[in-house]
Amino acid sequence: MNLNEITANIRLRNPWEAIDLGFSMVQKWWLSIYLPLALLTFGIASVLYLIFPKGNVWIASLIFWWLKPLYDRVILHILSHKLFNDELSTWQVLKALPSLIWNTGLFQSLTFRRFSLSRGFNLPIWQLEQLRGSRRSERQSVLHQIAHTYAAWLTIVMVNIEIVIVISLFGLFMLFLPEKTANDFFVGMFSNKVEYERWIDLLNYLFYVFAVTLIHPFYIGASFALYINRRTQLEAWDIELDFKKLALRFETLARNLIPALLCVFTLSLLSTSSPVAADEATNLDTTSETQVTEFLSDERLPAESSKQVIKETMLTKELNDKQTVTYWVRKDTAKKPKNDPDKFSFADFFEPFAKIMGFIIEFALWILVAIVLFLLFYFRDSWLHLFNIERKAKKESYQAPEVMFGMDVRPDSLPDDIISESRKLWDNKQHRESLSLLYRGALIRLINIEHVQLKDSFTEGDVLKHSQKKISEAKHLFLDNLTNNWKMIAYAHRHPTNEAMEQLFNTWVSDFAIENVLSDLESNTPKKDGSKDE
Repeated sequence: MNLNEITANIRLRNPWEAIDLGFSMVQKWWLSIYLPLALLTFGIASVLYLIFPKGNVWIASLIFWWLKPLYDRVILHILSHKLFNDELSTWQVLKALPSLIWNTGLFQSLTFRRFSLSRGFNLPIWQLEQLRGSRRSERQSVLHQIAHTYAAWLTIVMVNIEIVIVISLFGLFMLFLPEKTANDFFVGMFSNKVEYERWIDLLNYLFYVFAVTLIHPFYIGASFALYINRRTQLEAWDIELDFKKLALRFETLARNLIPALLCVFTLSLLSTSSPVAADEATNLDTTSETQVTEFLSDERLPAESSKQVIKETMLTKELNDKQTVTYWVRKDTAKKPKNDPDKFSFADFFEPFAKIMGFIIEFALWILVAIVLFLLFYFRDSWLHLFNIERKAKKESYQAPEVMFGMDVRPDSLPDDIISESRKLWDNKQHRESLSLLYRGALIRLINIEHVQLKDSFTEGDVLKHSQKKISEAKHLFLDNLTNNWKMIAYAHRHPTNEAMEQLFNTWVSDFAIENVLSDLESNTPKKDGSKDE
């Protein structure tokens, strides 16, 4: 590390100024930082999105978030080289990835140090200083004495800025949606009525990846600047640089003064005084020196008596003035008597193991709490209704809709044989009417046979969402296929192929309806005496 090559203005700063310096470094070297970082983050995000199937994009988002320490190391690698005027190409940065993965403590940062709020501030100790073990702990404790609080709050603030950017991008996206669609979507996000289709999941994922890629360099830049400022305080980098600049100035000045001094020396030789005058001047100097010389005492103190005299002097009132000061001290901070070092103690022997186990258990409990909170949020539909009296009342007083999507969904509106009637309509080129009849029959079966509580305000996606927990997987697959074909002909005015319709007809009989909807309705309708048909 050559301080002469440093490209920033190194001086003592307060922590807020140091954070501002980190932001300025990212703004100055943004192209060198964002190009390799974007290749890395969007590459990892693409692989994760392809690995996890539909409906599990949240797992890809979680893993992408968990890999943040890897992105930290790439950003710091670029910043540290740029700070000392060392240019790096994108290929050189990507080529350094194996070394950054294996030699910078990445495993610890991805496991038990993952939730450290000073992760960005501690990173240079691992990556640049390459310290490990007790040396790293001692070094870290020294650097933390002033800057740790600022580093922790920096982490919290930057994470919240990422969240704000994701929400803002969603708000911007919703500005381009029709008003009714935007309102339904916004309400559905909190009531879980909207089906998060694949393109919605993709947008959510992309917004988060973009926010991390945009904000994370500023976080690492500010943390690195806090680290540099702390080292400047401890090692006086600013004074060292000032001395080097001063030495350089004197070196330049000396090179210019040497010819002038030679000229002065030559002229002084030409004007040398005579020996007699010099002798008189010497005598005058000696006399003057004798006159100004003064001893503290007529007798010099012997060396062996010096120690006693010093003790007597230190016992004088002026040098031995003591005052007694009393103040309150907490009981738990009072020093406890030390145990006899020669006496064996089981408590002292197991104390290091107890501390390690305590740390592991505490870390595991926090992980467990995070998992429980996440599961409670993810499966909120399964328990939220227990605390919602209004929803219970609505469930008890449920009334099946009579019209959905402009179609009559009363059971008596169906023909006796749905498949035969639908085939006849399809053969007569009445494609929309044929699919409408099939879809209407599916809705009537869901409401009356499967007891799915559909509402007239539901969309096709809501129907799929609410029926998934009530019907078997085979029936839901058929319903999904039927819904896609219905939306294609209803909104895009494109009818499916004959082969696709034939598959729908066959699957209706084999997987979905099994029996005729009307016969099922009759068997599930109570008779006047309260019994059912067997």
